[in-house]
Amino acid sequence: MDKQLTSKPFRIWIADDDFEDFQLIKKTFQENKQNVQLSHVEDGQYLIDILKAQSKNTKFGELPNLILLDLNMPRKEGLEVLKEIKENKILCKIPIIIFTTSKTPRDIEKAYELGASCYVSKPQTEEEWVNTLGNLGRFWIECVKVAV
Repeated sequence: MDKQLTSKPFRIWIADDDFEDFQLIKKTFQENKQNVQLSHVEDGQYLIDILKAQSKNTKFGELPNLILLDLNMPRKEGLEVLKEIKENKILCKIPIIIFTTSKTPRDIEKAYELGASCYVSKPQTEEEWVNTLGNLGRFWIECVKVAV
């Protein structure tokens, strides 16, 4: 029997204020037949608030196995969110992929300085979305051992 079908879903939180991008991410994980449980937040401050609440009280639910984090979000932008997560003793273990439209060297450098696990520019075509997220999913779900 396929390991993917019998195991618990891999929890991925998508922090992106563009709901269409979230829908495309969801669709591409489905097309790649990956056993994921996706959650979506549209606001950097809300992401921090819910992560902190869940880290203190497990009745709120489980922490994510992985976060896909956009840089441009309302109330608290992605680099601030990344910094705050990586400074928290419990949350710092969560791998964070910066998944954004920005390709500026300064954003890339700053993301790695703050502890991003990797930096991926959002694809341009639907086919590129399927391939990019399929590769990310296979790597993070099938290859990497996560601490959370």
